[in-house]
Amino acid sequence: MKTAIKVITLFFISVLAIYFLYNNNILDLNSLKNAFYEHKKLILLIAILQVINCFLMTARYFSILKIFKVKTDFHNVTAATFVSNGLGQWLPGSMAFIEVIRIGLMLGADKYNFLNKKEKKLEGDKEINSNSFLVEKNLNELSLKSKLLAISIMDRIIGILVMLGFGIIFLLKEIIFMKNTIHLELIFYFSFSIFLFLFLVALPFISRILFIRKLITRIERILITPIKAKLIKKVLKKCFEEINSLLDAIALGSKKIASFGVPIIFSCFSVLSLVFSFYFSAKAISANLPLQVIFAVLPMLSLASLIPMGLAGMGGMQIVSVLLFSIFAVSSNTASSAQLLQTAVNLLSISCVGLFFARLSAKQIHAIIQAKKNANLLAKRNMSDITDI
Repeated sequence: MKTAIKVITLFFISVLAIYFLYNNNILDLNSLKNAFYEHKKLILLIAILQVINCFLMTARYFSILKIFKVKTDFHNVTAATFVSNGLGQWLPGSMAFIEVIRIGLMLGADKYNFLNKKEKKLEGDKEINSNSFLVEKNLNELSLKSKLLAISIMDRIIGILVMLGFGIIFLLKEIIFMKNTIHLELIFYFSFSIFLFLFLVALPFISRILFIRKLITRIERILITPIKAKLIKKVLKKCFEEINSLLDAIALGSKKIASFGVPIIFSCFSVLSLVFSFYFSAKAISANLPLQVIFAVLPMLSLASLIPMGLAGMGGMQIVSVLLFSIFAVSSNTASSAQLLQTAVNLLSISCVGLFFARLSAKQIHAIIQAKKNANLLAKRNMSDITDI
């Protein structure tokens, strides 16, 4: 019920945001309609670039799985990536939801493989202790969950770092090119990009410093102790739990940091496919958007997708695009229309391919549902044992 209310609320936010943009002549819906009628080849090219980007993300994720020595089939990773992107991009805070769905599907693939192996083993050996089997399965799942969380976080950190790297290079080029027309907003944007880049580079090392972890625990106590309201205490505790879990996952990922050359290469090609899909989106609405500006803006646009600002990236993301591109003197009409067109094509193309790959994920999804049923049955059995006592 709560999820339905959130989705309905965000749908209204999206509608209101698009209406606001359209009513103030910031968004040109006619140019979007004409793009689908008059520039079909460009629309197809944008869709192909989006699918290529998703394949590159799959290859990056698979290469990180190999670094962490998580054994799985490439088709499972492909299915998990396309299905998670196909579903997650429709939800608020899409980047976070995509990772939650992908981790779930990867766990489903592991459960399916694990149970299959055990079933084959049971055929040859009927006298197997069911309790030891259950314990082994639970330990295996717990270990894999930690690894998959670390892999997902490192995957996203690498992606954002490469985007920021490209962005900083092209920002420098833009600053040198502009010379006498440099303004305060551009200097602030450049400074923030460098700060964020350095922070993400340092984060794997910071997460392993014991003093930092103790400091976080100390801050948690100082903040929570004087608060009497139970709800606020619960929210703060949950926030600090999430921070500690995040740092644990990053610390686990940082142990393999020297092996991330291949994922970085895949990220470079991924950034190029995203940049050119945005560039051709502008071309499809008969506008010109400089490539260096897209390189500069892309990392902040990607980070903005973590914030729930509307349904399926509609409305809120276009307002963010207008604000970011305005720093580089790009018209608000071009920025919002190009971003909305790219979002629409991405939703259609990745969702369609995601539906195709959902067939491959059927066993993974079934394994997740079966595991949930088994967990519920086990909980009921334990409760009945307690009541018998």
